[in-house]
Amino acid sequence: CDAVVLCDTNGAMLTHELGTIVRAVSSECHHVTLGIHTHNDGAMGAANAVAAVEAGAVQVQGTVNGIGERCGNCDLIPVIANLQLKLGFHCLADEKLKELTELSRFVNDICNVTPSKGQPYVGQSAFAHKGGVHIDAVKKNPMTYEHIEPSKVGNHRRHLVSEVGGRTNVLLKAEELHIDLKKDSPETKKILQKVQEMENEGYQFESAEASFELLVHKVMGKYKPFFKVEKAEIKNERIGDEGAEAMATVKLTVDGKEKTV
Repeated sequence: CDAVVLCDTNGAMLTHELGTIVRAVSSECHHVTLGIHTHNDGAMGAANAVAAVEAGAVQVQGTVNGIGERCGNCDLIPVIANLQLKLGFHCLADEKLKELTELSRFVNDICNVTPSKGQPYVGQSAFAHKGGVHIDAVKKNPMTYEHIEPSKVGNHRRHLVSEVGGRTNVLLKAEELHIDLKKDSPETKKILQKVQEMENEGYQFESAEASFELLVHKVMGKYKPFFKVEKAEIKNERIGDEGAEAMATVKLTVDGKEKTV
């Protein structure tokens, strides 16, 4: 045969067990290609694939984002990143490695799967920082809270604005938005105070970065209203067993003229 592929199809294998098995098979089948096929039923799919490569496997079977039956297949995204960035194996050219985040989102899109913000390496929250201590530490040395440089896999660092963050948090977010703020300025203190007040009322800015930008512009006196909402009406209707239908009507004033959309 040309290849021997070991399969942990029910996803039950633990890493130390799998490594022992792969090494044993590798010693007997050194003349053929050795592969590994793992599933994620025990949350070990990617870890087991990496352990198998360390033990002698040269082929990994899996899927992008771990999409598959039950708990999913081995997720090739962290497998590739771990092998290349942590263990020195060559899987992809560096410019292709930087496309992993784009690839992950593309596959989720065509599969109509909602992306996991917490997905390792490529998730929206993989390099997101919220707490004031975290933000300050990352500013001084990113490696304190980041295990790799995000750009290596096409991702980027995000600073989340929230009630648990401090002035450094606000300053870094403003910097991302190309807004000039000083740490000890009255505007910075007022912005932080406003964020804390609004979050106590139930607002959240972690996934509403445009709202935070508007808040900053308002505090700094640079806000320019482009339209005014005069009226908003939302209608939700369900008849019999048919699916629900929702319709929203909004009346705006734009440049002195009323428009209904």
